[in-house]
Amino acid sequence: MSRPALEPLACFAASLCLDSGDARLRERLWTTMLDWSSALLAGTGQGLAGRYRQASLQPGESGPCTVVATPGRHPVVSAACANAAISHLWEVDDAHRDSTSHPGITVLPAVMAVAEARRVDASTVAAAVIAGIETVIRVGSHLGAAHYRTCHTTATAGSLGAAAAVSRMIGLDAERTLWALGHAGTQAAGLWAFLDDSAAEAKAFHAATAVRNGIMAALLAESGVPGASRVLEGPRGMRAAWGLKDCDPAWLVPGPDPMLHAVTVKGWPVCGQMHSALDCAAALAEAHPQAAAGEAPVAVDLPASALAIAGLTEPADVAAAKFSTAFCVAATLCGKAPTFKGLNASLLADTAVRARAAAVTVREDPSFTARFPAERPARVTIRAKEGDIIVERSFRRGDPEAPWSRDAMIARTDEVLALTPLRTDPVQLVDWCDRFADGHPDWQAGNLFACIGPEIQGDSPQKERRAS
Repeated sequence: MSRPALEPLACFAASLCLDSGDARLRERLWTTMLDWSSALLAGTGQGLAGRYRQASLQPGESGPCTVVATPGRHPVVSAACANAAISHLWEVDDAHRDSTSHPGITVLPAVMAVAEARRVDASTVAAAVIAGIETVIRVGSHLGAAHYRTCHTTATAGSLGAAAAVSRMIGLDAERTLWALGHAGTQAAGLWAFLDDSAAEAKAFHAATAVRNGIMAALLAESGVPGASRVLEGPRGMRAAWGLKDCDPAWLVPGPDPMLHAVTVKGWPVCGQMHSALDCAAALAEAHPQAAAGEAPVAVDLPASALAIAGLTEPADVAAAKFSTAFCVAATLCGKAPTFKGLNASLLADTAVRARAAAVTVREDPSFTARFPAERPARVTIRAKEGDIIVERSFRRGDPEAPWSRDAMIARTDEVLALTPLRTDPVQLVDWCDRFADGHPDWQAGNLFACIGPEIQGDSPQKERRAS
């Protein structure tokens, strides 16, 4: 019998050791941690944060872990679930093209909770992050676009990524890591049905369930409970359950360059399917402001998947606006782009933006569909009287082909932190991420929250900030 399909990933996770001299990898680890931690802090300023905390945490419970902007200490699983959901609320977390997933929010919350509980050193945490993200991306890319049409890959492949990460954290061997992947695979789920029923507020639950599945899977394997070693390819496994027949096995074999380097750091706080279109619209607004904000019809050409996931019209709230390409493109053309600071209730109520959105048509370009997901092509065309004005992009700002510099990443962090009502010190946060990436011996997971001052009460996303 051939070896289990997930065995190469299990072996990779169990044996992974970092090259302390790899400056490129250290820089990418810094970017990854800064991206996720700023998204977590930002999430506290989103209206759903309190409801997700209430659902995740039970009165009277105690444990070793911290939940952002929440007093006391909490059990590992419930703390990780709460932090995972909160870090996904603003849609400012990372993304990956081929797997169409958000790998960071399924790996980092799980890793950080276990690290805080067991006082794991920075180098081990870094190895776990790399192993987990490798697994999310490779499993998600293996499952492919057919899977993504009905399932949120962040929830499904993310469950296995969290399991691989925690397995590496707690020192499981390859066999038990494979068990953990099996346990996670039997629980992996995440249907897009919430979008069909106008319940976009439920999306962050998928991140929480992936984290829960992964942590529990690794702990079960650690305790000696065997898992389904052929959960992916078995006759009653994941591919069979979802009717997937054209999954590329090459995706399941790790290569020399960690997939961590292939992750996109988002430039917009909305569904990643529309980012290229927003980049195009921003270029049009800068070069042709009158035509962009005028009354001429606008055509937005995208891959088919973008229409399925980000094709909502007339969004009723900010959460829905994150999946409305027409609305977000219209806002950008009007010079009121849905940036980290700009996507809010006031923008949603803007009558000029609403009127511009009515003139925006979002449609599929079959050639773009053929290039998806390896590329994220988009074209925005203003049908002006004097002739069409067109901008086209193949990749998004923040993709591996157009990465953020360190200075730009720090500036981006400052914008993201504007979304939290907490008093935060961005300099201290950046330093904590540097210590993590450098494997500093005094780095501790719980010290993330040292950058937060006394919480400011109220619902406003505006914040005060200590001088830095």
